[in-house]
Amino acid sequence: MLFSIRLPRAAFSLLLACLAMAVFSFAEDRHPAVDPFSGEVGRFAADSTPQMLAPARASDGAPNVVYIVLDDCGFGDLGCYGSEVSTPSIDSLAAHGLQFNNFHSKAVCSPTRASLLTGRNAHTVGMKELPGSDQGYPHTRGLVTAAAANVAQILGRAGYGTYAAGKWHLVPKSELHDAADRTHWPLQKGFDRFHGFLSGWTDQYVPDLVIDNRNATPPDDPDYHFSEDIVDESIDMVGASLEHRPGQPFFLYLAFGAIHSPIQVPKRYIDKYAGMFDAGWDVIREERYRRQLNSGLIPAGSKLPPRNPGDPAWADLSRVEKEVFARFMEAYAGFLEHTDEQIGRLVDYLKEEALFDNTLIVLISDNGGAPEAGVQGNFEHPYSGKLTTEEMHERLDALGSRDSQPQYQRPWAGASCAPFQYYKLWPFNGGVRTPMIVSWPDGIESNGLREQFVDVIDITPTILDLVGVDAPKVFDGVAQIPLQGASLRRVFESSDAPAPRDTQFWELWAARSIYHKGWKAVAFHKHGTDFADDYWELYNLENDFTESTNLAETHPQKLKELQALWWKEAERNGALPQLEARGGRVNSYNQIHPKAARSKGE
Repeated sequence: MLFSIRLPRAAFSLLLACLAMAVFSFAEDRHPAVDPFSGEVGRFAADSTPQMLAPARASDGAPNVVYIVLDDCGFGDLGCYGSEVSTPSIDSLAAHGLQFNNFHSKAVCSPTRASLLTGRNAHTVGMKELPGSDQGYPHTRGLVTAAAANVAQILGRAGYGTYAAGKWHLVPKSELHDAADRTHWPLQKGFDRFHGFLSGWTDQYVPDLVIDNRNATPPDDPDYHFSEDIVDESIDMVGASLEHRPGQPFFLYLAFGAIHSPIQVPKRYIDKYAGMFDAGWDVIREERYRRQLNSGLIPAGSKLPPRNPGDPAWADLSRVEKEVFARFMEAYAGFLEHTDEQIGRLVDYLKEEALFDNTLIVLISDNGGAPEAGVQGNFEHPYSGKLTTEEMHERLDALGSRDSQPQYQRPWAGASCAPFQYYKLWPFNGGVRTPMIVSWPDGIESNGLREQFVDVIDITPTILDLVGVDAPKVFDGVAQIPLQGASLRRVFESSDAPAPRDTQFWELWAARSIYHKGWKAVAFHKHGTDFADDYWELYNLENDFTESTNLAETHPQKLKELQALWWKEAERNGALPQLEARGGRVNSYNQIHPKAARSKGE
């Protein structure tokens, strides 16, 4: 039965007014005004009280903050980490600051960057792997959720100028064009200015340049190099802040495209290393390991694991292969030294402007050395090279120039990651454990080596703690996921301070690991098989720094404990359901362990 109620016009109007007030009140409760007015408003100015808006100001003496991210730089690549490559600028930061030997990334670029900027685990914020990898679940969106405001957004609201230069890689490929939704571009994620590129890699001479919120054409200059450009722009952005906002601290996110492929650098940097790598990757890896032991960077008694499966011995290569492959590493070393010079230019500028002492610099790498080009390497494209070794040999003089887009051979990645086994993309330390250096002369009194377990999610919570800014519970009307990292304040103060965490889970393309109180379990998944058949290994990192001895068979109960803990942590951090990589992508990167699916482990 249909019926209706007829109300007098006045009553109907009153009802509408009440509903409107209720809706307004509800909206106001959910979305309070950003700048609530505390003055009084009358009919005229004479009977009103104004309230002037004041810009947010950071506390007096608040430090400037700089994040420097190297790309695909392994644990053993820097001079201060045992390398023969000249990196004096980075080495100086380490010598006068803090050098970490137990820092952990997410083994691949985008998850590490999402975790670094937000202070939360990559799965939690939607960046399980690379941007645009959505498989229909929150952790696979490939977009950082608005429920995880990043350090630039938070510091910007606290009175900091915020600037980004270099690689972003937190935007799907479908959103890189000029007509794209810019929600996930840097300026919409808290940065006042941006000068760099949005994708995973770019040509260093002719980059896919983005300036602020628009695609741009790089300079038509034969001497142009992207690493130099982003440091020039970083200096200009900081300089403009000093001129127009004197006294305002700044946050700079400087993310190099280097030393990710394409390995491109002026020839004079490559020639400096002529002949240095003729002994090959086995000798270079061994020499780096020895320097690490002798310097005390790694514990006495640490063993060097054998060469990675599938990587040939240098002695078994042909003469042509040795000449070609050595030249690739010469180019890589020159590329790294050139990057170090650019960092030195930024540091020199900060010193000239009397900013360096109160600037907190955190330098990391996003993952270990890159194995994607396989044993033969690539010359004309990082991921789809077609040239044979003999054809590379004929064009060797062009290596590193505008006429090449090279990626070095996988065994060199093994040397880059010395003293660990494996490389980028892997759950072993070769993939996840990378350099971390902190400089802050005004704030760090106890310099030196730090051996505490640290994860990339701990960096931003540390910064917020040290500058005295609380992570918001609500940001732009969106309830926030609590920070998952822990402050390193006590670690900065003392080498004897306890580690800020004793548990950390990891997952990438179905490979898994879990760290808990000095123990680490690692699982490998073969595409198309049951997860219950995954192969597990177990290591006691307290006694085995390099993961050289698998204890799974002798400590089965400890392995079961860590397997159960992985599932608990994965659920707690929003990393479920456990999914296979699309199309078995890990297989194309030689990700599958030789023993994967050999035995059941859970």
